[in-house]
Amino acid sequence: MVAICRQVGILAFFCALPCLLFAQKPATSSNKPTTSGTSTKPSAPSLPPAAVPYAVRDTAIAKLFEKPTDLQWVKIFKGRLDDASVVDISLGFDGMNCRGYMSYAKSRIRFRLEGYFDTLSGFQLEERDMARGITGYLTGTYSNRRMIAEWSNADKTLGARIEAEEVLPGQSFSVNCSDNKWSSRYITRYNNARCDMILVRSHNGALDGFLWIEADNKTYRLKGDIAQDGNYEMEALLPNGKVAGIVQGNIKPGQNTDCNWIGSGEKRTFKFTMKDYFLSGCYEYADYATSYDALYPRTPCSGCNNWLDQQVTTWVNRCKTALNEKKAALTPVNRSSQRASAWAEVACWTENIFSGYMSFSETWDPRIDGLSYNFDLRTGKPITFNELFNKGFDAAGWLAEYARRESPKMTAFAADPQYREWINKEGFPLFAIRRDGLEISTLFHPSYGRQALLIPYSSLKPYMRKDNPIADLVK
Repeated sequence: MVAICRQVGILAFFCALPCLLFAQKPATSSNKPTTSGTSTKPSAPSLPPAAVPYAVRDTAIAKLFEKPTDLQWVKIFKGRLDDASVVDISLGFDGMNCRGYMSYAKSRIRFRLEGYFDTLSGFQLEERDMARGITGYLTGTYSNRRMIAEWSNADKTLGARIEAEEVLPGQSFSVNCSDNKWSSRYITRYNNARCDMILVRSHNGALDGFLWIEADNKTYRLKGDIAQDGNYEMEALLPNGKVAGIVQGNIKPGQNTDCNWIGSGEKRTFKFTMKDYFLSGCYEYADYATSYDALYPRTPCSGCNNWLDQQVTTWVNRCKTALNEKKAALTPVNRSSQRASAWAEVACWTENIFSGYMSFSETWDPRIDGLSYNFDLRTGKPITFNELFNKGFDAAGWLAEYARRESPKMTAFAADPQYREWINKEGFPLFAIRRDGLEISTLFHPSYGRQALLIPYSSLKPYMRKDNPIADLVK
């Protein structure tokens, strides 16, 4: 959890999604790249003559050069900024200077680029607005028609990653912020018992989810990364955050997968069959000073999608209203200064249940808002306390008392006074249905992530309706 500062959040979409919390990460480099005025610019090899007529015909780029006929090539790229905001990049090179434009696909806001571009060693470009003020820098590499770059604002306090593919002459393809974002559910048998794995691929190759092993009587949270070739590595985490094992394998979206578990001197092999798969929903917008994006589930359940769409739409409209009221001046100091992100996490996914959280983060509000969702896939409707508990049972009061009693047992509660103050003030206002109990959760915190307590169903069973929609989970 709409964007879904990235610290973002899933499944932070899970507790440890700090990278999703803001639309751009802090920049780490302190040295500005060399600009077009530097006398030691490397020269790039010329492309075959066939590329030159195409360059000359691109008049928008040709006009940036004193002698357009000296152009050796023009390259057009389509890609995403931090795997969210769609950008178009056009560059021309005359053997000495590289010049062009970067524009946001939705807002059509355009920035001028200038510097050097070596197809072997890389490129360094200044980004300027139409008033010629320096608004940022792009530094990166070009290989196999693929651009990978780091963007930073003018004073190096913000940074983001750009990945873009070259568009060849006569070629046409679209780029969306939802590309390569998906959720999958896998099933298998292990030690003669059931085993489920849920994986969600989100921004910049983040891979999150959970692994339920019935033979262990445990659900492990998974957190890691997946490479472009599908190879992945994740930590399998216990409820206390300790690493129980490392899970490795290769995934092709929408296909079965085998994975290996290595931990505590034990190696396990799981051969998973894909049970469910869907692409994520995504919304993004960016211009000179602002950006907001949301990443959220788009399930086969139409009722669930309608509810999720409504939450995203409400948040986007809230962002638009706040940004219209602020109206940041379009000056370099305000470049990408107002950012917001929404993302989702999955807590449980079975034949009948789909549950999790959404988080909403904005740079103009220190508090990260959020909500939980618990869907009955048979009806497409949210599951509320009324469907779970007997009439007259004060579920909210009972859960609050449980949290008051159990939260002091959390490791950080005694060790960190600020953590303790936050827990006592904010409490555990959200709940999500899980296989092994009802989870109550805090909102997402920039430093502590999402903190949760799991209540075994055995403790709640006396208060639950006999016809509740999760009877198969309540033993």
